[in-house]
Order: sequence, then structure tokens, then C-alpha cells
Amino acid sequence: MGQLPQVPQAATSRTSQRGKRPHWTKCPVNAIFPRHSTSMRLTRMTIGTRLYTWLKGELVGTDHFGNHYYRERGVSDIKRARRWVLYNGEAEASKVPPEWHAWLHRTVDDVPTGQAGKPHKAWQKEHIPNLTGTELAYRPPGHVLKGGQRDRATGDYEPWKPA
Repeated sequence: MGQLPQVPQAATSRTSQRGKRPHWTKCPVNAIFPRHSTSMRLTRMTIGTRLYTWLKGELVGTDHFGNHYYRERGVSDIKRARRWVLYNGEAEASKVPPEWHAWLHRTVDDVPTGQAGKPHKAWQKEHIPNLTGTELAYRPPGHVLKGGQRDRATGDYEPWKPA
């Protein structure tokens, strides 16, 4: 590997004993990726999870969001085996349908069927993930991102006046 890049002193308040480089730049991965990069922290965790999945995981199913569900391979008591999910895209827990959530948390022992996340009864709605912070999030009339104009008051509002 080549020489690690020098980081300006103002980049962090914690520096190594020699005072030349912050202590966290000694790791080659941190020299390539910024320290506070959220995507890098998630990638590092995912790399470990993917390695563990490759070594010890057994695929048990997928859902209609494309998430893959695994349990630990080689455990004598299948009920005690670890269970986890590899998300399709961003790791967002609300992307897990209720049936798979119950399986992950050991509420049920049976692996959900291919219809997991789909409505079972006529009155049920299909599961959708949390849309907060996305373009599809609900924005009431008058919201800044919806033009910022709301309907005028209809005259039925009376402000409170102290006696």
C-alpha cells in the first residue's frame, strides 16, 4: 500500500501523540473514506454481515421487496439458530413485512410462505415501508414543498380572546 494522505490539523480535535495526523487516519480504510461518512459506516457493517452470511448463513426466503432472510447453518437446535435479513437497497427496518418480522423475532417458528407481505383478507392493505423523508411522503395542503399556499380560512375560526 502507498503512503496515507495527510489530513489537515483542523479536521479533528483528537490527534495522535506526534501531532502530525489524526489517530483515526492510521487505518487504510479510513484514509480512503471520510471518518463521518454514514454510507461508509453502513458499508463496513454490511461487509461483515455479508462475510458472516457467506460463511454461516442459510437462505430461507425472500420477500416482495427483494430482502433476503437467513438463519445460521449447522446449529443442532434450529429454534436457537440466529436469524437475520440482508436488505435490498438501504437498510430500513420498515421494509420488513409483518410475517417476516414475526419470524425474525421468533414469534413464529415457521418460515413465511411466498405470499408474505401480501393482504390475506379483503380489508387488509398491502404493506408499504415508512416513506418519511422521501418524495412519496405525505405533505398536507400548504406544505412548503407543495407550493406553500393553503386555502383561505372559511370564516368559522374564532381566535381566543382572554377575558
